[in-house]
Amino acid sequence: MATTEKEIIDLLEQFGFSANAAKAYISLIHNNPSTGYELSKDAEIPRSAIYATLTRMEKMGIVNSEGETPKKYFPLSPLLLIEHLQNLYESQLDGLKTALDKLNLDEKAFDFWHIHGYDNLIYKMREAIKNAKSSIIINAWNSELEKIYKELKAAHDRKVDIFIFSFSSIRKPIGTIISYNLKEEDLRQIWRPKIVFVADHEITIMGSASEQNGHAIWTSNPAITKIASDYVVLDITLAGQRLGKDINPIVKNIMQKDEFDLDRLIDQAQKKH
Repeated sequence: MATTEKEIIDLLEQFGFSANAAKAYISLIHNNPSTGYELSKDAEIPRSAIYATLTRMEKMGIVNSEGETPKKYFPLSPLLLIEHLQNLYESQLDGLKTALDKLNLDEKAFDFWHIHGYDNLIYKMREAIKNAKSSIIINAWNSELEKIYKELKAAHDRKVDIFIFSFSSIRKPIGTIISYNLKEEDLRQIWRPKIVFVADHEITIMGSASEQNGHAIWTSNPAITKIASDYVVLDITLAGQRLGKDINPIVKNIMQKDEFDLDRLIDQAQKKH
């Protein structure tokens, strides 16, 4: 089996296809239409299982059939399959949201979540970026930034302010960037990559970005979110001093409007002395 077909089968299984249904769909789009006997032979599905598999696929709206002796099966086109699954899952999610809303749960009771694994870390950041409305603040290396670039670009296009601090050079710049432009392979000799991510001053994701044993947290706790955003601001401030850049406008844009004006307080203190 070709690598691409194996990848498609794995992805279809994530959408609720059985292994046999995924193999039958791949076979059908290559040999359209086909009989159950032909599918059994081409997809290497036992004849004892092929017709039950096709019946379930018909109920799912993935295949159609015509005739009787022998019955022939037609698949949804790949484009229509994507639309079908998208509509199906959107409808199911809407139904689930409506049902869960009826439980009248306090969302504040679920303000902390452990993220296990590198892929889950990337998924949670993508999710937070898609939901961001006003600002995104990130401390990350290029490898992780490239994996969320598509979502960052979409957020930037809808006028979300993006502020990025990085020790590494960034291949796909977006938003406002402060970087030491160091080589990532050199950084890995002395540090392990980490993530500090804040969306809308409401959602924080931070922790290890190691692909081997990444472990991070997701939280909507305001105190932790304030600490995380201040951490990135401090990194930006130190980078500005070391690189000889005026970062005050960047810091003022990052900090929330209701936060104190540090420059004003320092100026007042100096006048008193």
